[in-house]
Amino acid sequence: METMERNRSLERGIPPFPEDFGRRMERLKELSGLSWKEFAGKLGATDRGVLKWRRGGPPSGACFWAILRLCRDLSGGYDLMLGDKE
Repeated sequence: METMERNRSLERGIPPFPEDFGRRMERLKELSGLSWKEFAGKLGATDRGVLKWRRGGPPSGACFWAILRLCRDLSGGYDLMLGDKE
């Protein structure tokens, strides 16, 4: 049933991530105090992969979990990435 609901959401054009996901990634990087290279390494991604996310592309499932773990470790991280507003 969950898969059917997800497919219906996709059919309606509901984006799986906020439209400003790339900007949120940039703010998360700033909040972390890491360089882009360190940030990518912390998330198990390449520099190129992170650039793709900054342009609005979705991360893989494993990288998404790594993003959430990083958010957990940063004060205000969850609000930044999962809140209604940036």
